[in-house]
Amino acid sequence: PHGFCETLEKGHGRLEIRRCYVFDELACLAHPERWPDLGCFAVIESERHLQGKVSHERRYYISSLAPDAERLASAIRQHWGIENRVHGCLDVVFADDQMRARTAHAAHNLATLKRLTLNLLRLDPSQRKGSLKTRRLIANTSDEYRAELLGLK
Repeated sequence: PHGFCETLEKGHGRLEIRRCYVFDELACLAHPERWPDLGCFAVIESERHLQGKVSHERRYYISSLAPDAERLASAIRQHWGIENRVHGCLDVVFADDQMRARTAHAAHNLATLKRLTLNLLRLDPSQRKGSLKTRRLIANTSDEYRAELLGLK
C-alpha cells in the first residue's frame, strides 16, 4: 500500500478499530480509464468488539484525492457521519426508507419538508426531552408545541 493509518474508537459500549490502506497503483484495477480523475483506491477494514463478539467488515473506495491514508480515512468517516446524522435520522424519525412517493416531484418535495421538520425539531427552543421521533409525534398532535417549533409562540 501507498499509505496506511489506523484509528481506535471507543464508545457506546463498543471498541472499533479502523485500518485504512491506500493504493496508487491503478493499473491493477479493471478498466481504470473509466475514471479519468482517479487518484487512488482504498480499503477500509473495520474490526468491532461488542459484548464479547468481534465482527469484521471490509469496504472499498475509489477517489480522486491524492493517496493520503489519513486524509482519505477522515473524508470517509465524515461522509458516514453525515449519513448517520441526516439520513439515518430521517429513516428513524419519518420511516424514510419506507416512503413510496413516486410521482412527479413528490419524493423531492417530501424529502425537503422532512429535512425542514427535522431541523425544526433539533432547534426546539423549549429543549423538550425525548427523542426526535417522540417530539415529532407530539408536534403532530399538539397545536401549542407546533407553534413553539415554528416560533409563533
